[in-house]
Amino acid sequence: MTFKEKLRCVSFVIKMCRNRSKKILLLMVLRSLFCAVLPLIPAYFSSVIIDGLTQGGNLKALIKNIVLCAVLSGVFYFGSVVFKKLFLEEANILKDYESKTFEEQISSMDYELLEDADFQKNVKAYRVVYENNGGAVYGFWFFTGNFLEGVFSLLLSLVLIYPLIGKIISSAGKTGFLPIAVLCIFVLCIALILILVGNRYTKINNKVYRVFNEIFASFKYWFYFPSDYRKGKEIRIYSAQKLVESKHEEYMKKWEGINKKNTDIKIKYDSFIGVLQVLILGAFYLFTGLQAKWGAFSVGSFALFIGVSARLAEGIALITAITFVLGVVSDNIGYYKRVVETPRRKFKGTLPVEKRDDNRFEIEFKNVSFKYPGSDEYALKNLSVKLNIGKHFAVVGRNGSGKTTFIKLLYRLYDVDEGEITLNGINIKKYDLKEYMSLFSVVFQDFKLFSVPLSQNVTTSLEYDEEKLFRCLDKAGILGRVEEMPLKENSVLYKNFDDRGIEISGGEAQKLALARALYKDAPFVILDEPTAALDPVSEFEIYKRFNSLVEDKTAVYISHRLSSCRFCNEIYVFDGGRLVQKGSHEELVNMPGKYRELWTAQSVYYNAE
Repeated sequence: MTFKEKLRCVSFVIKMCRNRSKKILLLMVLRSLFCAVLPLIPAYFSSVIIDGLTQGGNLKALIKNIVLCAVLSGVFYFGSVVFKKLFLEEANILKDYESKTFEEQISSMDYELLEDADFQKNVKAYRVVYENNGGAVYGFWFFTGNFLEGVFSLLLSLVLIYPLIGKIISSAGKTGFLPIAVLCIFVLCIALILILVGNRYTKINNKVYRVFNEIFASFKYWFYFPSDYRKGKEIRIYSAQKLVESKHEEYMKKWEGINKKNTDIKIKYDSFIGVLQVLILGAFYLFTGLQAKWGAFSVGSFALFIGVSARLAEGIALITAITFVLGVVSDNIGYYKRVVETPRRKFKGTLPVEKRDDNRFEIEFKNVSFKYPGSDEYALKNLSVKLNIGKHFAVVGRNGSGKTTFIKLLYRLYDVDEGEITLNGINIKKYDLKEYMSLFSVVFQDFKLFSVPLSQNVTTSLEYDEEKLFRCLDKAGILGRVEEMPLKENSVLYKNFDDRGIEISGGEAQKLALARALYKDAPFVILDEPTAALDPVSEFEIYKRFNSLVEDKTAVYISHRLSSCRFCNEIYVFDGGRLVQKGSHEELVNMPGKYRELWTAQSVYYNAE
């Protein structure tokens, strides 16, 4: 990123946090200020008390200064602890907000972006940042707080020693400028070196982090692979222990190598910073000792200069945290910023979908063509079909023929490149996207169930109609299995988060996915290989009850098993991204073409067809 882009990232996170939290900036300032002042209090009062003792001050003044030092130290110590705690609490709230907005953006993002390589690169990079550093916002406030503490330490230290500089100048005349000028030039040179070294360290750290980012997902995958009980059967049946162990060892070595390199770099950096701080302190001690010897100030002033010098040197080192803010931290913010600011490509539409009790919705593809982003090949070309109300359609064809693309366009996971899709004569892009999607119940071939109670899996809600739930479970042929479960519909699926979780078979999972589609009760039902994981008996039951399952809804049924297509009114045959045939099973099987070719290839496996 350019320097200007880094500044934009910093500005972005400040605005985001200011809108979410009015206190974070104030708490950071107070925390940094109290932490900067705290070590300077004993340094200042030590000077006053020493001068009082050596110059014959009265006991009352001595006790007063001692008490004042103790009280102020206590107040600022307590204040620094309180403000640190409040600051961390607010930072954690912002961290949670950061995570929430990120996940909300991902879950509501246009589906096509989830398959975009550049978008996924930023998503994966940010997830590494979050899992290892607690997010980008937290790191920003941490390093910015350190920088601000350094600024306060430097300024307050200079304020405290400013009167001493005046004494030095007045006692030595014009020659008093020379040692001060030499000291200032030396300190400025060291500070510049600190910033340059910090910037160099940041660049090296970024390179290491990028390598770490590249292997993190693989490392996690193979690190947890042996303990994933779902993979245990394959490991044992196929004697894959050696493969798993070698992969585990490979990525462990890479991981250890990166950590070692990062640790070595940090040790070298910290050591160099320590040497520079010692040089600054040494310069201050030498300057102060010579001035004290020449009688420029008292013993107490000497103690003050020595005490402040340590804090001043530490403050200069803390200021170098700005290199991290404008380096690693701004890059991390950049990943988050690019994800949450990714604009929606899809036109959402504004027209409400007409509410109809009779489900009189008709969809038509009019000369539709589509290419996936980054591809030169058409996935669908010049497709024109009409899904008539209440009809049941089958979509068949070889893998890659365009069947799944047809469904993605129908459901508006993607938008067409050419032509248009209409609902009741109106382009579907003009409809409110959420309302349009509500017209469909879909069982995808790669459907997913969640590690939550079964009832929530089916209803996708915390509140649901219990009678309707059981009715849908019964229609899908899974009610008997549910009633056998210890907690019935409240049983949690899988053991990801609950040891009492229920493990279900692929066929049972597919029936639950079907029940979920039925529960939504939408006018269009899309079934993508709905019986692929079912046993022959269950598959036959689904086919036999197909019409009662979808009732008077418009249904689109995708299958490789052509015997199931006989339950549909019309069959669409896809090949090479084009619609090559359409008609009933009886019509298509009795005419030359792709359908009969596929049917003939499969018919040898059917009995009495």
